[in-house]
Amino acid sequence: MGNTDAVRAAAYSALGTAQITNDTSNRPSELVELTKLSTHVDSIALNSPTEATVLTTYKYKGRFNTDGGEKNGVLTIQRKSQFTKNGDVWSQNGSGEEVARSSSWSGAKQS
Repeated sequence: MGNTDAVRAAAYSALGTAQITNDTSNRPSELVELTKLSTHVDSIALNSPTEATVLTTYKYKGRFNTDGGEKNGVLTIQRKSQFTKNGDVWSQNGSGEEVARSSSWSGAKQS
């Protein structure tokens, strides 16, 4: 397995672990109720033989607090994460840094 594939596997492993353990540390503060979370590794840059940068997109579907009140919709956040290779194992260093976000609201929350 090449380094890019190994980093991709480590990134998806980190994403899966966060979802399985219901890790809320990276969830957006405006999220009221999560109905679906999907993630995707967008790109991998090998900075050196032992360091990589990964861009990942998170799509949160649910109910959110907005300036216009609670709304249902999708909040998309792209994060940049750093990975380091120790021996043959790639692992993420800390949580990712938010680099972009967009939203799509479907209107007021239904009662």
